[in-house]
Amino acid sequence: MKTNYNLFYTLAAALLFSTASFAQATIAKWNFNGTAADAIAGGVNAPTPSEGAGTASLVGGTTATFASGNSSTGTTETETTSPPNFGWNTTGYPAPGVGSKTAGVQFNVSTVGQMGITFSFENRHSNGAANTIVLQYTTNAAVGAPVWVDAETFTFTPAATGTGDTWYNGRSFDFSNVTALNNNPNVAFRIVSAFDPVTGDYLASRSTNTYAAPGGTLRFDQVKVSSATTMGLDEINPARNAFTVSPNPSNKEVVSFNEAFDVEVYNVAGKVIFKGTNVSTMDTSDFASGVYFVKNQNGAVQKLIVK
Repeated sequence: MKTNYNLFYTLAAALLFSTASFAQATIAKWNFNGTAADAIAGGVNAPTPSEGAGTASLVGGTTATFASGNSSTGTTETETTSPPNFGWNTTGYPAPGVGSKTAGVQFNVSTVGQMGITFSFENRHSNGAANTIVLQYTTNAAVGAPVWVDAETFTFTPAATGTGDTWYNGRSFDFSNVTALNNNPNVAFRIVSAFDPVTGDYLASRSTNTYAAPGGTLRFDQVKVSSATTMGLDEINPARNAFTVSPNPSNKEVVSFNEAFDVEVYNVAGKVIFKGTNVSTMDTSDFASGVYFVKNQNGAVQKLIVK
């Protein structure tokens, strides 16, 4: 419940102002911490954020455990012992020569009410893990086959010491110029293993090791999606006056639109919970109490509170 309340406060603040408020905001953060490896919220397949709202998942056949988290010099992690400090430890990466940029981890978030998005993380390459990973993004994770765009390649030259079994801190990318990620309920990011850009195949992180399936382990900690600006009401919904929902708040009753629209309703985690085509009313009796965002085919968005 803490997760949803944090995002609710962020969104509520955005909807209270008619001009932009310039302040860094955490949309979602995963620190993977817990009292024990088997007590971390969401479990190894879908750990839940420690702050904000979003979902995490494994992609491309990877599997995961929770192992000791980052305590190296330069980490943003405040916990230094395990437990409670854990990291998301992934393996099961492709065999040599195949599957570049297909396997890793994925993080889905809603950026409604936010702009100037930044993605940051810390990760550890085991000796046998690929020395190269790629950060990708999509502007529409809701479709069956999202289009993934490469944002940044993180790579290094393997050496006999100091490269494998090492945490790499401060890895981040500023997506401020990718405006399609702003005020978007269907944003997702992936971190995937990739061929070394020089050799054209996977390269083990330590020069004295050879890359071989399952591709070593890549461990993640302090994964964070943040925004530079909480948007004002006019920026969130410039066409809001042409789209109304009433009554609002709703007491789990039928709400009406000012005219017939194609609509999608999102919860605060960015999940579509209702779709309607050319509808002028919507029954909210089955909606859980909370905050929703109703978007029509023109891109206008209205916040709906269901009591």
